[in-house]
Amino acid sequence: MTNTNRASIKIGGGVNGSKVEGGKIRTEKSTSSTENNVDIIIDKDVTNSAEIIGGEIHVSSDLKAEIQELLNELAKNPITRKEAVAIEVIKEHINDNPSLKQRLLSALKAGGTEALKAIFNHPVVSVSVETVKGFLEAS
Repeated sequence: MTNTNRASIKIGGGVNGSKVEGGKIRTEKSTSSTENNVDIIIDKDVTNSAEIIGGEIHVSSDLKAEIQELLNELAKNPITRKEAVAIEVIKEHINDNPSLKQRLLSALKAGGTEALKAIFNHPVVSVSVETVKGFLEAS
């Protein structure tokens, strides 16, 4: 089973000497995966000096599985299911695990907030990706 999320980059003016990137972020685990597609839409001309890049970023299934396991544990308790409490538990878990923190920072650098959205996507536990990004970048 594949879940798909879409995001678009829309540029209203021309692209002149700029670099615009877009692509796919794919996370895979067992028989299910989540695919986040990023489209680039440019309304005006693109000059020869502009660079437009599309690509694909794979998020480690181990990294997603580790975060999903934590989110599943949080989902079992009504108190830790609340966003404010879940964020504190997740923050503490990440700060206590430098390897996990480094892998999340790498995913953030490679895929931006879309990568974090793919990793922290959970049906029960809601976690603000901007909050996670904030405390990852703070250190």
